[in-house]
Amino acid sequence: MNFAQLSFGFFALKIYGIFIAVAFCISAWKYYKKLQQKKMSVDFFLHHFWRWLVGGLIMGRIFSLLLNPAVWQRNGFFSLFAFWDGEIHFFGTILGFLLIMWWDLHKKKMNFLEWVDAGIIPFLFGFLIVDIAGFLTGAVYGTATTLPWGVQYETFGVDILKPVHPVTLYAFFLHLWLWYWISKREKTWERFSGKLALQAGFWFLLTHIFLQFFRGDPTVLIFPFFRIEQIFYLMALIFLIVWDRFHKRYLF
Repeated sequence: MNFAQLSFGFFALKIYGIFIAVAFCISAWKYYKKLQQKKMSVDFFLHHFWRWLVGGLIMGRIFSLLLNPAVWQRNGFFSLFAFWDGEIHFFGTILGFLLIMWWDLHKKKMNFLEWVDAGIIPFLFGFLIVDIAGFLTGAVYGTATTLPWGVQYETFGVDILKPVHPVTLYAFFLHLWLWYWISKREKTWERFSGKLALQAGFWFLLTHIFLQFFRGDPTVLIFPFFRIEQIFYLMALIFLIVWDRFHKRYLF
């Protein structure tokens, strides 16, 4: 790998980070507009959204450090804030965001599921942007393949020099289908608080458990072909199913 490839790799990772920031801003704005449309409290959103975001970032960083303890050994307590080393774990971020969100809404006796319902379509739309960014930059890549649609990245951060599965394109089309399917049913389901969130959450988690089998970027492996992320997604999926059965909601 030459210097030009190394420089492009660092540049690509920065571009990916910019795309994620743009996707987040667009999703947050669309969430705000959705709350306005549903005549929900935008003042509450504006006063509490920063808490949900900070909670998500902290939890995401803690997850990242637990899965990559070498970062803690390098930076000590400062590792909590050195986001450029080890990044932020996606699952932990979502979990932290939802937990703080639930706590704030619970204190005000507001319907948590209704608020999550309102955020589903903006969230999926933002994910489409992230998928495109992952494909263009190679920040997320698949396992080696001989299939004709395999793509080859010659950049820093991609350890596989052969053509790989375009796993982010797979994700894009699956997320696009989910976004379209949920959007078509939003009006029908909006009177059933939580149905939108449960359906979207179930299929999103199931999709990502499947997609992880095609991921080639480094991770913690539990079994030869089973990644730690799949454990998290599977636990969340089981929680949704059990919660739905217990409350007799709308998953099946």
